[in-house]
Amino acid sequence: MPVISSAGVVLKSGDLVNQHKRRSSMKSKAFVSGLLALCLAGFTAEACVVQVHIACPSDQSAAGVEVCIDGVGCATTDSFGIAQIQVPGFDTYTVRVTGSTLPAGATLNPLSTKIKVENDAPPVIELVLGGSFCSTPPPSGDCWMTGGGTIGKTKGAPNYSFGGVVYPGCSPKAAGGGNLNVVDHSNNMHFKGKDITVDSCTGVSTKSPKVNVNIIDFHGTGTFSVNGTDSEKGIPVTFVGRAVDNLESGAGSDLFYLKVLDATTNAVLMQIGVSKDDAVAISTGNLQIHTTSCQ
Repeated sequence: MPVISSAGVVLKSGDLVNQHKRRSSMKSKAFVSGLLALCLAGFTAEACVVQVHIACPSDQSAAGVEVCIDGVGCATTDSFGIAQIQVPGFDTYTVRVTGSTLPAGATLNPLSTKIKVENDAPPVIELVLGGSFCSTPPPSGDCWMTGGGTIGKTKGAPNYSFGGVVYPGCSPKAAGGGNLNVVDHSNNMHFKGKDITVDSCTGVSTKSPKVNVNIIDFHGTGTFSVNGTDSEKGIPVTFVGRAVDNLESGAGSDLFYLKVLDATTNAVLMQIGVSKDDAVAISTGNLQIHTTSCQ
């Protein structure tokens, strides 16, 4: 059975860790260097991706805004205001928005920002538009989430790093429903959620952004790997999760819950929080719940 710490974070038993170490045929290596090698080799195609969300305070967004990372490449935002660019490795990058591609009446200042990618769970960059474009909010609809940060700390290093996007089912990326990466630094584990379904949007209204819910529940399938092995070839898993957007910024206030199960045996491989109703406060970063006019 998993052991729950006083902070509400479920720790893995030695037997379970050793079991899945044995199931990996690849040689053990240092976790950080292993993830870096995977990222540089392009194996973790969805893990080393910088995601940028551009929207008004009311959550109104626009498709077709160009976002570039210096020395890497460019992408354009989708209808949710998300642009995704894969980076070649762990480093500090400059993200720039091409001002001429902003919608009429929209402003963005500054047009550039920096992000430090230091593990396989980079946070989502939130850029806030202004101007007359933001005067009319979109109608309320299904909710979705952007988020990233860390949970807990041991000897100055985070216990967990997480980052990703959970889209509603009618997203243009509905084939995957978003992506979610969680790195367990203490036990050298990496979970990747790749097929995600939003179950419910509940709670109370918030002002950042202005939405009428602050809790998103979701589930899906993905992969789980140990010791920096290729996460694309990891153990098939199922998972359930919850994110609670309480305040801006979210550190110390927003809550996160995740339970990852072996798809074959239903053994618990990773768990953060005791239950959905007893989720863990994130230590750094932010969770933002958004709504869309998607029907």
